[in-house]
Amino acid sequence: MRYYAGIDAGGTKTHCLVCTEDGTAVGFGRAGTGNYEGYGVDAARTEIDKALNDALAEAGIAKDALSGVGLGIAGADVPEDYVMLEREIFTPVFGKVPYLLRNDSMGGLRGGTMNPDGVVIACGTGCVCAGRNAHGDETRVGGINEHFGDQVSGSSIGERGLHVVWRYRDGIAPHSLLVDKFLQRSGQPDLEAFFYAMYREEMTFADLQPMARLVFDAAYEGDAQACDILEWGGSYLGDMVTAVARHLGMTREAFDVVMAGSVFKGRSPVLRDAMAARIHRTCPEARLVMPIYEPVVGAVLLGLELDVTMSEEAYARLGQSLESLGVKHGVSFKSE
Repeated sequence: MRYYAGIDAGGTKTHCLVCTEDGTAVGFGRAGTGNYEGYGVDAARTEIDKALNDALAEAGIAKDALSGVGLGIAGADVPEDYVMLEREIFTPVFGKVPYLLRNDSMGGLRGGTMNPDGVVIACGTGCVCAGRNAHGDETRVGGINEHFGDQVSGSSIGERGLHVVWRYRDGIAPHSLLVDKFLQRSGQPDLEAFFYAMYREEMTFADLQPMARLVFDAAYEGDAQACDILEWGGSYLGDMVTAVARHLGMTREAFDVVMAGSVFKGRSPVLRDAMAARIHRTCPEARLVMPIYEPVVGAVLLGLELDVTMSEEAYARLGQSLESLGVKHGVSFKSE
């Protein structure tokens, strides 16, 4: 029996799964941030190693028993990042064990659909879009930060909602449900008190989070200005998807667009609808889907597929074993 591991290393946590070659999940480990951009390379290596060792211990195997590893790593943005990560973290950790290193968005794609190719649009704290075509070509757009063109995120949607409040205060824009919702969230007695609390930095954006939810709720209740914000966001995210599809020559093909991240869980469908309309102008056969599994499952599939082609039976075993493993560890491997 061959064993494979998958590691999803992000800005807040690192998860590791170990599976057998027939798709049975047999080990899980977790640790802190595995993104070197947060606390440095040494700290990231320590957390990645901890998650891996815990998963291997539960599986009852040593590291050198692994036949392959899939890695979805936050902070792997440009070629020089990959060179550094391989030199400083993954070659020391894995030695001669084969591994496939990718940005964490590719783990989100592979876990999000049962198809090995498609496009993922991930939007939460930030946004990134990545894809893989049937020939195995991969590409990515965005995902660095707003200084390099990233426009839409939960933060930017929330901030645009707050801007509506200030424009109403100045008499520039008409009243919006956003005024009432932000005022209620602030806990201040009136709009002037809210304004001065923010102006004097007695209150910060962090005190109002999650602000994007207020925009989605107002749009769900029919507020025109909130809907405009979500249409803006959806249109831009749609442009990201079509850019990836053009790069990969997929515009006339049928493929899944995996919608990952908190932004796609908002109550109002306006953002998703605007994104779908933008995508379907260029990619009429694209299918917008919510992700099936969390990115760590995608990472272990990337590792498995170094040698193994997943079958329906293997997916069934994977699903059953993940459910049992999730109950044991108090986590959900299915995307929620």
